[in-house]
Amino acid sequence: MGELEIAHAFRTVVAEAGSNGLALGPDRDAAMRQPLRGGYVRRMESTDLPYDALETLRTNGVAFIDLVGEHDPATPIASCPGWTLADLAYHQGEVWHFWGRIVAGPITQRGELQTIRQIERPDDDLLVDWLALTHNELFSALVDAGVDREVWTWTGANRDTAWVRRRMAQDGAIHRYDAAQATGDPYEVGTSVAADGIDEFLMWFAGTERREGEMKPGGTVHLHCTDTDEHDVAGGEWFVSSLKEPNCTFTREHRKGDAAIRGRAHDILMWLWRRSDDGIEIIGDEKVARRFRAYTDLS
Repeated sequence: MGELEIAHAFRTVVAEAGSNGLALGPDRDAAMRQPLRGGYVRRMESTDLPYDALETLRTNGVAFIDLVGEHDPATPIASCPGWTLADLAYHQGEVWHFWGRIVAGPITQRGELQTIRQIERPDDDLLVDWLALTHNELFSALVDAGVDREVWTWTGANRDTAWVRRRMAQDGAIHRYDAAQATGDPYEVGTSVAADGIDEFLMWFAGTERREGEMKPGGTVHLHCTDTDEHDVAGGEWFVSSLKEPNCTFTREHRKGDAAIRGRAHDILMWLWRRSDDGIEIIGDEKVARRFRAYTDLS
């Protein structure tokens, strides 16, 4: 398979002293660095979200499974070069299985990750049933756990299960989009979910590891959603003052940057994940915007 740009659910971290240490990724041995995030007004608590993360996970999961069942498993996924629909389905099922086991355990220590059984890839004709099983196990585990159960995460610290609900809602939205685009069944992430996805991207993904050959943006960036309101995360605006491995420093505010990225929340989210340029307006220094988008290794 080729290099992929995916919404990570597995992530290996080089943890700080006293944290829970390293995780196992899909290939069980990759290493990626997770930094402290700095400079934002405050962390967005997963229970503060203006949408139901669990319901979003359920809805997108069911839609994703339907897409897999209705289309040729050999369908290429343009947003994940080298992958087919079957490859994407297996990845999504791995994600659901992995986090379902963490929540159900609950797993709170790095060493306990060894107890999560590696799933052999099902034959294509069994993918739909297997996906339904893994999705149901994850959803049930999250319902049973509530929002306060402490679990291991790749962030360098244990977090509550509300954090997992948010991560899985966002992961599922991105991969439903991937499958929908490939199969000609257009899907757009709702405004409130997408605005939160932008916030989550800046908090946990942007700048964590520099993509080989890429330069720092060389300026500040203002992200401005045109379809959000005061009830959405950050009101739909962020100011990124620095992006330098392994940190992204940002505030949730309207503030002029060297480059402004304007568009609907869905469009900006897809632009950040390097899925699409549609609906994006860049004002100011286009080189800063281009470098900002390209900087982070999403493979």
